[in-house]
Amino acid sequence: MLNSAACFRHWPVRFIPIILSALLLAYAPDRGGAASAQQVTATIPAPLIGPYIIDPVTLAELDHHDRDCAKAGSLNFQCLIFKDDRSMMKEKDFASNPFQLSVFEKVLETVETDLKSLPKHIEFGGSNAKSLHIGFLTYPGARIELVGVINRMDRQFNRDKVDGHNERLECGEISAIYRFAYEGRLPSTAIGTRDYRSRLRVTMNVVFPARPWSKTISCQDVARRWLDYAQGLKNGTSNADLVKQAKLLVSVLKPEDIERIELNMQGSRVAAGADTTDFGTLGTYVIRVFRWSPGKDGGRWKPSYMTNQIDRARLLGKPSDDNTCEDKRGVKISRQALVDYLLSKNAIGDVDNGLLNIPQEFLACRAISISPGGASRSGNQPFWNAPTKAEQIIDDKEIDAALKKYGKDYTLGYVGSALEFRTRLNEASCSGCHQTRAIAGFHLPGADRPGTSPVNAVFLPGSAHFFGDQLRRMKILEQIASGEIPTFPELATSYAARPLNSYAALRPQAVSDMVADLDIQLIGGWGATCLMDGVAPEGVRQWGCAKPLACKSVFQSSNQLGIGICSSPDGVTEIGDPMQVGKVESKKFGLDLYTRNPKVPDLKDDLPRDTTISTDHVTPAAPVGNSYVASHQEAYEGRGGFDPMKITVGGKTRMETAEEHARRVREQATGGFPAGALRLSECVGLPEEATCGLLAASGFNPCLDEVGEGERTPDNCFGIYTNYSGVRACDAAHPCRDDYICLSPMGYSLDNAKTKFDERAKRRKDARMSVEESANNRKRLAIDFFGEKMPDEAWLGRNNSAGDQRGLCIPPYFVFQFKADGHKVPKEFVLKP
Repeated sequence: MLNSAACFRHWPVRFIPIILSALLLAYAPDRGGAASAQQVTATIPAPLIGPYIIDPVTLAELDHHDRDCAKAGSLNFQCLIFKDDRSMMKEKDFASNPFQLSVFEKVLETVETDLKSLPKHIEFGGSNAKSLHIGFLTYPGARIELVGVINRMDRQFNRDKVDGHNERLECGEISAIYRFAYEGRLPSTAIGTRDYRSRLRVTMNVVFPARPWSKTISCQDVARRWLDYAQGLKNGTSNADLVKQAKLLVSVLKPEDIERIELNMQGSRVAAGADTTDFGTLGTYVIRVFRWSPGKDGGRWKPSYMTNQIDRARLLGKPSDDNTCEDKRGVKISRQALVDYLLSKNAIGDVDNGLLNIPQEFLACRAISISPGGASRSGNQPFWNAPTKAEQIIDDKEIDAALKKYGKDYTLGYVGSALEFRTRLNEASCSGCHQTRAIAGFHLPGADRPGTSPVNAVFLPGSAHFFGDQLRRMKILEQIASGEIPTFPELATSYAARPLNSYAALRPQAVSDMVADLDIQLIGGWGATCLMDGVAPEGVRQWGCAKPLACKSVFQSSNQLGIGICSSPDGVTEIGDPMQVGKVESKKFGLDLYTRNPKVPDLKDDLPRDTTISTDHVTPAAPVGNSYVASHQEAYEGRGGFDPMKITVGGKTRMETAEEHARRVREQATGGFPAGALRLSECVGLPEEATCGLLAASGFNPCLDEVGEGERTPDNCFGIYTNYSGVRACDAAHPCRDDYICLSPMGYSLDNAKTKFDERAKRRKDARMSVEESANNRKRLAIDFFGEKMPDEAWLGRNNSAGDQRGLCIPPYFVFQFKADGHKVPKEFVLKP
């Protein structure tokens, strides 16, 4: 075992759980056969349960489709967004693809323009960026799925008056969140199965007032209903009763009340091999808001302002840029006027409490966010502390002077320096919050529906930030349900990166602690955000790590001074720990470069730049029968081909050994692990913090290229071109590091593992012998030195022989549904009734 640090020492953890009822598929198909079903569930501990509906079965019922809106689910997207005049709906409007709805004409036009514009910008990857295929916007086989309904009655600080009502949302909001998805059917000549489906990196958030405008129900009663539902989740109420309660909750969400629709889309991505910034990839996200615009044609959804997302271009003296609202292009606004507002007495208090509400005149209609790297990226900080006045919105001297003056009469609770004030400003924006303790830019990607293969399935429906904020939201909900009206200080939010320290249930517990069963890692646990001692100016944040973990910086940047992650102490390395550190430099706003420390050697003797990482320094030693792999961030082309080659060692030339050959081929075309990650080559002797998964192996990316050409399905690639590997385990209490996603477990147990192992081995053997596979692919499959051992009984025997039920941490772009590139519009699809 690597280390008995706080991370997973109490596994299995006993909670009062909510168990998602999704029936996910444990992937075990043959070349053309079906998969066998097995129940795989995510258990969420009681402190992380809140006012949300995330169960896929319940959501499918709320969302079910019908050509008669009176019979459709109450949150069916197509019926909702025609507002209060469904008589406008035409036959074609009942189609699944939301972008083809007549009221979405302006939405379609806007998204098409955004997708076409991204590759024109060097800061978004330029010509190396591959955009989401525009054809999906018109593809008949695309659809939209409800993935969550979230109570945000804590958002009562928003003072914006709603169009048509001249009132603000006095009781906060309720969000219905949807994901864009598609189905396809390959030609009969395809290898393996023909039908496949996947979600895409597009979400739409339909926002309602928590209390309907008809005011037929009070804020108190709405809160009581949601509180009852959350208590039902904690108390183990039957699924049937929970569905009834969920229907009651959403019965007050009326189409005519929709306040706005929020779009979050990964517009483009640069693959590791094409990335010139050395971040290992570059994902560009487009965030927009659409509001209803009435008209003679019945009305349309049109682009609108975004809360707290400032228009940097106009504030810095430019007429406009792609983020500027159409009706504001060329309209001048004053940077000084914004600064005066932000540093006013009331605004300083709002910033301190995390409740800022910037006036609309300063706001943009589009936000761009960049991944990976989070707050180390200048482009994720609208209030970036720029080195030049030409790009500076507000400077530290202005902030320091205002805070000093404010402090003479008032007390600040969350801000103690200009750096913390600026952090609060950035986290209040769409682009700032987007990449903070998120799942690849999403805080609620949703649990996948029944029938989704685990290799393409999200295990946790929400991010670390999402689950970590539930105690605060529940506290506010309880106040409202009891008839209280929360004050602004009571509505105060934590920093997006880390929950409030006052929520002790979110901290790792000592072994001797009587409540050690609640071993939640969200405050100071492994992977949590922390502050390095003595690096940042002194403030009020107390962000330490639970012993024996240490705070280590992986993306060193003046953009996030002192920020690190809680990791293993020096001298000990756990599975999942970062394996490299580097410095992030911002040449200008949005243009960031990464340099590893120590620097990666330059090209030598026509050999590719070697970005691989040695594991010689890793302690303790790897388990018997296993070996370490240090996955790295920057791309590595690799050396040689797929056949054994001669090498020179100690001045003598010889043929490489089978292990050397396998290791060399394994390293070809690798990269894309932010800050690197330690893993194991086999599922043998795994320490407690690790679990077993099937990770992309040599030949996987070429296989996905064939998916794009209609030659095979993604499941076929996952079923053949993957290897067993020991990786970091995850669940709601033990989330992954930033820039990693918790993928669904394989579903192996002591009873079924031998069958699944043999079926997989047969698929690989059949592919190796098949003339349908390329010669190079057959050579790849012949190399079986690593990742082909049967997972051992110790791992299979976990959880009373039911197998390890935790997910596995991998980079999100290794998951098919979490990458914009690679998805090609299918030529055929199966028309559903």
